[in-house]
Amino acid sequence: MRGEFCGVRAEILDEIFLPLQDLEDVDDSLFLDVLRDTVSAPKAPVAPVPLSLNEEGQIYLPGDIEAFDAYKQALARYQEQKEAFNDASSQEDLAWEYLRSFYLDPETSEAQLVKALEGAFEVVDDFGGGELSNAFFGNVEAFMEKYSLRYDLRRPFSLHPTLPGIFSRLVSNLRDATASDPDLAELMHEFEESVRDLKSERTPRKIKQCISAQFNILEALLQKYPDVAEHNRKVDAHNATASRSKQRKHINTFGAMCAKADVCPHDEVLNSAKSIYKFASDYPGLRHGGTPASRKREIDMRDMVAMTVVLAGFTPYLTDLLNADAIFAE
Repeated sequence: MRGEFCGVRAEILDEIFLPLQDLEDVDDSLFLDVLRDTVSAPKAPVAPVPLSLNEEGQIYLPGDIEAFDAYKQALARYQEQKEAFNDASSQEDLAWEYLRSFYLDPETSEAQLVKALEGAFEVVDDFGGGELSNAFFGNVEAFMEKYSLRYDLRRPFSLHPTLPGIFSRLVSNLRDATASDPDLAELMHEFEESVRDLKSERTPRKIKQCISAQFNILEALLQKYPDVAEHNRKVDAHNATASRSKQRKHINTFGAMCAKADVCPHDEVLNSAKSIYKFASDYPGLRHGGTPASRKREIDMRDMVAMTVVLAGFTPYLTDLLNADAIFAE
């Protein structure tokens, strides 16, 4: 995605590292040092543990067979990668190409790219001193400005996430997380469509649709939260054999689901989430008919911007699909 090194990974070597060759006494040995000190050797895949073996001690369950086949393919790839890494770590002419494969590999995460660049600065400084390391620093700084990467670059050389970067990663991770579930993916698509629709028509009706669509995502995420889903599964199991008078009800209201998830650090955080949801239910035409007398003014773009940010901020509490550490640092 734009805003991160991952989104412009194809340009990193050519625009940050390659210009260093224009400086005196810089040759391919620099890139050999960069490879050795910033790129880890490939890791061998972990062999799967079969659920069961037959009398001859062989796997036979379909799931075990598929897992073992995938392991054999991963092991073959690892052997190739290990051989390529060993060759590149000892030959200057191969180091650059291996570096390129590392930076271009979609499996190389944002966190790995940042760590590699931070490590490269130390290598460059050891190789050529202040002139070379200053050139590297300047290249990275110019690169970040050119592509609007959301990091602060601090001396001697460290990359720090910014608030826009954290918010951007939160939305990106939420999009990725919802994409794996058809129901969530549809709701996410509807929300993003409602945001795009505001460009041509910023009316109260369109703004309400946008805010409502985001509330729908949060509610759907809560329904799939492990504690909530498990409770409702137990209700279904109970109701399957219980008499009509002893039937139990699902937890399906926002407040009840928030309480069951039990992830807020303080009751007031939980209460604030409930209060915002109450606003959505009580404001006329937002999610329900609401209470017209409670409306103080018509919905406008202030509410769209504020609610989008506020509701996104609550998202890490309401789903186990997001990793807050990765949102901050990856």
